[in-house]
Amino acid sequence: MTVTTKPTVRFVPTLTEVVRSSDEPTAPVFDHKALVEQVLQVLKPRLEQQLRTSLYALADEHLCKVGPQLELDIGIAVNAAVAQALTQRIPLRFVEGTSKH
Repeated sequence: MTVTTKPTVRFVPTLTEVVRSSDEPTAPVFDHKALVEQVLQVLKPRLEQQLRTSLYALADEHLCKVGPQLELDIGIAVNAAVAQALTQRIPLRFVEGTSKH
């Protein structure tokens, strides 16, 4: 049997120690702004379509609510315009029912 005279190692690395070589790549830098821009570029067409659909629905709903009042207001305005046009075309003496000779 051979006896070694080599001294025993006093330091033994444990599993909690991490040894890194300089050749290992480092983690990439996370660019939050760039990621947000990429996500927005992907979602933009879908978001615009949903916004357009929502706006059309709101406008249609609003027109359904105010439509009858708009029709009434337009009818009153047209009636007043026709009455004014008729009074300007018909001489005053015919409107009053008297004739000047």
